[in-house]
Order: sequence, then C-alpha cells, then structure tokens
Amino acid sequence: MKKSSNFGAKLTISLISIMLLTPIVATLAYSLSTSWVKTILPTGLTFHWYVVLTSSPSFLPAVLRSFGVGVATVIVSMVIFLPVIFYINVYEPKLKAKMRFLTIIPFTIPGIVLVTGLVQLYANLPIPKIVVLILTLTAINLPSFYQSLNNVFMGRDFRAMFEQAQLLGESPVGAFMHVILPNIRSGVLVGMLLTFTGAFSEYVVTNIFLGGEFETLKIYMYRLMSVNGNAGSVLTIIYFGFLMIISFLLIKTVHGKKIDQRKE
Repeated sequence: MKKSSNFGAKLTISLISIMLLTPIVATLAYSLSTSWVKTILPTGLTFHWYVVLTSSPSFLPAVLRSFGVGVATVIVSMVIFLPVIFYINVYEPKLKAKMRFLTIIPFTIPGIVLVTGLVQLYANLPIPKIVVLILTLTAINLPSFYQSLNNVFMGRDFRAMFEQAQLLGESPVGAFMHVILPNIRSGVLVGMLLTFTGAFSEYVVTNIFLGGEFETLKIYMYRLMSVNGNAGSVLTIIYFGFLMIISFLLIKTVHGKKIDQRKE
C-alpha cells in the first residue's frame, strides 16, 4: 500500500509539474525560434529577438522604473509597517485581530475599483501621482509583508529582549536595531522580497492610474506582445527568470530560518 501511495503521489506531482512547465518551455522555444506558424515544432534557432529586445531604447527604462517602484514600496513598507507590526506583537497582541482584518481588505477590493477611486480622489490634488502609486502598492502588499513578519514574532519573548537591551544602556531605537532586527531578519527579508515582487509585477493599478506616462516592465510586456510575439516571448522569459531568482532567494531564506530554529 505504501509503495502504491508513493507512486500515486509522484505521478500527481509529475503531472502537475508538466502542466506548469509546458507553457514556459513553449514560450522559451518560441522566443528562440526563427519561425513557428504552421508546424508542430519551431523551425530554426536564433538569439536575434533577445538582441532586439535588449537593444531597444524602451527596455532598460521600463526595467529601471519597475525596479524603482519596487524598491520605493519596500522602503515605505519597512518605515510604516515594521514598527507597527513589532509594537502590536510585543505590546498590544489584542490589536492583531484588527490588523488581520486590515490585511483582508486588499483582497476584497478589485484593482479596477481601487484605481478608479484613486483617480477621482487625487486627480486635482497637487500630489505627484507616483507618490500616490507607491503608497497604494504599499497598502496592496500589506498582507504578504504582515504575514511574513507576524510569523517570526511567534515563539520568542521579544518584549523581554527589548527591555533588557534598554536596561543595558541601549536606546529604544538602538535596542530595536541591534537586538530585535537581527532576530527577525529572515521574516524581514521574506517580506521585502514578496513586497518587491508584488510592486514590480503590478499592472492594473499602475497602467490605469499613470497610463502611458510611466511605462513599467509589465506594461511594456503587454504592449510588446501585441506588436511582436517573439520579442514578447523573450520579455516573458526574462520576467520568469526574475521570478525564479526571487523564489530561490525566498526558499533559501526560509530554509536558513528552519536550520537556525533547529540549532536553537
């Protein structure tokens, strides 16, 4: 029975893996093909479309804009949410229920509804739209940031650590930076990576709120796919490669956290 169940589990995992990897492999093959129209397999092999895409004057600015939005969103999330999550977990655990309720809100409001409200609210105000966009993306990515940090506060008496550090002469800021932060670094790193990925990948809010004035990588990708399928496939593969790097970093971080917990 055990062997048959293991075989069934392996078969299921293999089928799911094939189902998930097939579109990626097909996209990679299309990005490297000279032609793939009326044949089962692509004909020819070329890196021409990679050269075309990377030499495009619109490619690098789109990447830098997306990167800038992602970094700015991470910084704002760290400045606003990190102290709040620390305070709630250490001094006011009763507020955790209300905080969990707030983290549900981004899932309940559709992006199109959110951006429509933002346009109507901030259209005539003297506030740069990019600032509003970053604050909006920060709020949208609150659930992943909060959950990543909330998990690392479980199982340790951070209040005692924080207060003992102050008794030994540390200021509140110094105690947080030198004692608390090193002990929650894995959760902070995971939260930063998830927040960066969410902001980097955002399309609906960025496209509708800023329109063509601010072309990020995701907006550039959708525009390119309607013009040139091969170049669009190249950009999709590059985007998948970026996500794979982020996923690898997340796995390494979580794995390192588990090893540290076992040592303790």
